[in-house]
Amino acid sequence: MDFVILIPAYQPDDKLTAFARELKDAGLEALIVDDGSDPEKCGAHFAACEELGYTVVHHEQNRGKGAALRTGLAAIAERFPDTRWVITADSDGQHTLESLKKVADACRENPEALVIGGRFQDKESIPFRSRLGNSFTRGAFKLATGLSIHDTQTGLRGIPAYSIPDMLKLKGDRYEYEMNMLLALKGWGMPFVEVPIETIYIDNNAGSHFHPVRDSLRVLSQILKFISASLISFLVDYLLYALFLYALCPLIWGKPLPSLAVPASYFAARVLSGVVNYLLNSRFVFKSAGVRQAVGYAILWLIILGLGMLGSYLIRDLLGWPGIVCKLCVDLPLFLLSYFVQREVIFKKKRTVSAK
Repeated sequence: MDFVILIPAYQPDDKLTAFARELKDAGLEALIVDDGSDPEKCGAHFAACEELGYTVVHHEQNRGKGAALRTGLAAIAERFPDTRWVITADSDGQHTLESLKKVADACRENPEALVIGGRFQDKESIPFRSRLGNSFTRGAFKLATGLSIHDTQTGLRGIPAYSIPDMLKLKGDRYEYEMNMLLALKGWGMPFVEVPIETIYIDNNAGSHFHPVRDSLRVLSQILKFISASLISFLVDYLLYALFLYALCPLIWGKPLPSLAVPASYFAARVLSGVVNYLLNSRFVFKSAGVRQAVGYAILWLIILGLGMLGSYLIRDLLGWPGIVCKLCVDLPLFLLSYFVQREVIFKKKRTVSAK
């Protein structure tokens, strides 16, 4: 069996039943996860799916889309061990059979890749709530990972079966799970392909359980870790630099301060803030700490340190600017350089999944 369609459903209506019948008529296998829906209102829809011969797995209470996807992936791995791909689709009628076929074709053409069904319609055809959420996360995702994905929130994805063990380890019980899946691609070394699909928005997407502000914050939680860790380290570095330059150095050398005070303060602040930055990035952001990462970070730290000390000294000596201003001018480009190297080289995980 090549494909199993995975449908997480919470409080579905008759569109789920219609979608299931359409899949059955097309000869496709499917598994539905009832994510704690009201049995009085929705029981008949799940029963209709079971009458069609489809497996329905029930959560006793609502646990979120991410939890439903993990439950479904685990059930498919157990009940359909020979399947090659799992295609996730929403239960509200947004995804057409033609779109599923596009994703399936792309899976066959790219057997090791995650296939993403992207919504590329004109802005006017997309409800404001969906447009707001996707626009908000698209730019942040690009900033955090360096990857360009047009539709980061689509529920239509083709997942290679070999990657299911890793997919089950991803955190997030709600919409952030789907973002965490995309964030993990780079670390896994897993390719991705985005194909254009048609999406039908019914009643301006009123059936969606996505809340733009609340769920966008959940989706962006991992991305915000990148930014917050760097900001904390930057503030520690800057405050220590000011302390050394304007409090300790005058006690050592007196006034006026010699030119050596600027690189000396830079060095002392960088030593302490570098330790803070490494601990934050290795344990809380990239979650990849080892000898290789420590050595790589130390080398990067020395390079950044040398460039920073030299740059601060030259700007102070040539232009006569205040030390704080010199540090700011030097550290902003070095911050971007450091972030890129840490993301792309030092904390980049080796691929942990392999195709069958």
